[in-house]
Amino acid sequence: MKKYICIFVVLLFMTSCETKTVEINSSGGMNYGNNEGKKYSFGSEEDNQIAVDLVLAYAAKDSQSMFEKMADTVRYAPPEGKMMALPKTAIYDVVKNLHEPYDSIKRQIWNSVPLKMEGTDYTRVTVAFKEDRFLKDGSQKTVRLVDRIFIRDGKIFRVHQWVGDMQ
Repeated sequence: MKKYICIFVVLLFMTSCETKTVEINSSGGMNYGNNEGKKYSFGSEEDNQIAVDLVLAYAAKDSQSMFEKMADTVRYAPPEGKMMALPKTAIYDVVKNLHEPYDSIKRQIWNSVPLKMEGTDYTRVTVAFKEDRFLKDGSQKTVRLVDRIFIRDGKIFRVHQWVGDMQ
């Protein structure tokens, strides 16, 4: 008899459980200006890793790794000045020239977020980080940076960068 009561209680418990469906918002945000009204969804982890690797490769003066991640032409919008379009082969000279005043650069990534706007074929990864710049004269400067890195088919084709002082 105990056996039947136990089976009955187990069956009663199992049939009384209700399956709850939780809806996850897979898109959000809003684009303003061009493509106004378009929503965003998360981009791929692969694109996110490509962007983070680029940020760290620059600090390490690893031009070869950067070269491998670039499209044939890359548009770069520096914190100051006009956007420039550069062939991928220019990466070696660009890294050399930008590193000229420094003995070394150390970067600490704070966060990275890959987003894809509906109707587009690329991901834009926003990477926020701190950069410690060790200058050749022995001084040091720390800045905060935000890079927005645009990736299509596993290749970087555009980089926008913003910089601010750390206090």
